[in-house]
Amino acid sequence: LYFIGRFNIFEIMASREIRREIAQRGESLLVEKTKNELNFVQGRWITDNNALQNPAVRRHETFQRRAPKRLARLDMNTKLEPENSGLEVEEGEVPDRVTQRDIVAAVDTQTQRKKFELVLDKLGPYKIDFSTNGTHLCLAGLRGHMATMKWKDFSLVGETQLKDKINDVTFLVDHSMLAVAQKRYVYMYTKEGTEMHILSKMANMDRLSYLTRHMLLVGTSSTYSTMQYMDISTGVDIGTKPPSVMRDPVSCLANNPANGSVATCDLRGVVKMWSPTVVDPLVQLKAHKGIVQDIAYHPNGRFFVTLGGDHKLKIWDCRMLRTLEDFAVTYCFDTVDISDKGLVAMGGGTNIQIWQNMFSSSKPSAPLMKYSLGYGNIAQQVQFCPFEDILGVGHSKGFTSLIIPGSGEANPDFYFADPHETEGHRKQRVVTTLLDKLPPDTIGLDLQIAGVNEDRLEEYNKNLQASRRAKGIREKKQKRADKSLGEEAPVGLTAAVAAADADEVDEVLGFKEKSRVRELKSKKELQKERKMKKWDQKDTADKVRSKQTMRHSKKVQKMRQKMLRQKNQGVESQPGAADGSSAESRKRPREDSETNAVHKSNAAFRRLLK
Repeated sequence: LYFIGRFNIFEIMASREIRREIAQRGESLLVEKTKNELNFVQGRWITDNNALQNPAVRRHETFQRRAPKRLARLDMNTKLEPENSGLEVEEGEVPDRVTQRDIVAAVDTQTQRKKFELVLDKLGPYKIDFSTNGTHLCLAGLRGHMATMKWKDFSLVGETQLKDKINDVTFLVDHSMLAVAQKRYVYMYTKEGTEMHILSKMANMDRLSYLTRHMLLVGTSSTYSTMQYMDISTGVDIGTKPPSVMRDPVSCLANNPANGSVATCDLRGVVKMWSPTVVDPLVQLKAHKGIVQDIAYHPNGRFFVTLGGDHKLKIWDCRMLRTLEDFAVTYCFDTVDISDKGLVAMGGGTNIQIWQNMFSSSKPSAPLMKYSLGYGNIAQQVQFCPFEDILGVGHSKGFTSLIIPGSGEANPDFYFADPHETEGHRKQRVVTTLLDKLPPDTIGLDLQIAGVNEDRLEEYNKNLQASRRAKGIREKKQKRADKSLGEEAPVGLTAAVAAADADEVDEVLGFKEKSRVRELKSKKELQKERKMKKWDQKDTADKVRSKQTMRHSKKVQKMRQKMLRQKNQGVESQPGAADGSSAESRKRPREDSETNAVHKSNAAFRRLLK
């Protein structure tokens, strides 16, 4: 009874503080609204009582007096929040020394309630996912426990025990439907935990991702190296990547919110980007020396981050497809995520680090914040809540939320995701999303235009027409030449080479076509080309040394002296003479061979000089 009484006293005190804060906030809003109304007042109000006796004048005056209030209310609702939010420390204070207890003591009561911890130490580790508007949270334990909740007011929407292994979980269209990758198949559940569908085509999947604008569910299997695309609105299988195309087991999966391309990482450190309408990967990047632990895209789709097993964090540019920055991390991190404002959170073991200004010109040298989850709480997944300064951490003993000032977007796009939506707004948004759904053909690496690039298509068609025109003109000229030459016209390979080398066709069209005929060369010619290529690759000093060696070698000098002697004596070889002695006949073959060797060496020397 003593503890119950103390608890009631604390609750009453907290409720008094909340009422006091609400009253203060209401007074400040009233003052701000009154000041704002004065900006919209135009003209003068009618104060003559006799004139106000007229019903039409009275209605018009009432409308005129209410107009500034409505405009002021509308202006206050559409006014953007300031962007310069974040952690502000005093002079001499280090940001990474600020604990969660210090932040909770400095913020208001409503924000204090967002810092909480759920102890679920029997069924973890837990995968987590926030809904698109950030109002709902889904927890999925490895041992089959799944729960959906409105985390802001701590109301449990649904909870179930699947009695099966859970590999991954993700919300689909909204918080009312979610997909769970279990041991055998991918299942679809309602928010209460009722089973809706079994996606039997998506078997043995352990990574899931949802493309919001295309309404596509993507799943990958690290066991069988496969990828599957499924249209949620129609239930049609859009595309499958077999093991012959994927080749390597997938370690992590993410999708680009700007263009819809899906990135997978494998155990060899290669990042591959995919589209459902293209069989092969759109691009392959060698990101790390070992396994890629996790990958995350920036919300604007222009950057992505890879976290490797070689203790490196790399920042990539999606447009240039190259590394912008490379950071060495001290801990072994397994998961990474990027907030709406560009803060990067990394988790591994019991350590959580927050980095700032990773995508700007001023590169950080140390993390902004450091936190510890406590003994035995091994981080499984970190994820920022949309439109909130909250980081959710799913670990081996449940769930923990951390307050990260300045991480959330203060001005949400209410057309895309409304944090304050009602049930009617939710239903309307589902219909709007279905009507605005993009086809799978629009998925590609072009960040500017989501659909077909008309300029590129027009250029391709022009080049194709020019190529066909060039081929037609070449065939006509060849037929004309064959008629004029008659029997002497070249046939077979000679004719094809002659047609490929016709420069006048290119001059007429102004279009250069690649030759489709391979020139046949003998083994000696190929050997000569290789020698000349090696000679060209040599350094200038090496070439000079080679020439000097050939010029001053004793063998070459002897051969030259012998040639000069023979030329002066006028000795000529006569193989058919019968009057010579036996000694001369024995010497002639030897002299002939030496002369041939001299000629050969001189010819080789001349070629090298050329």
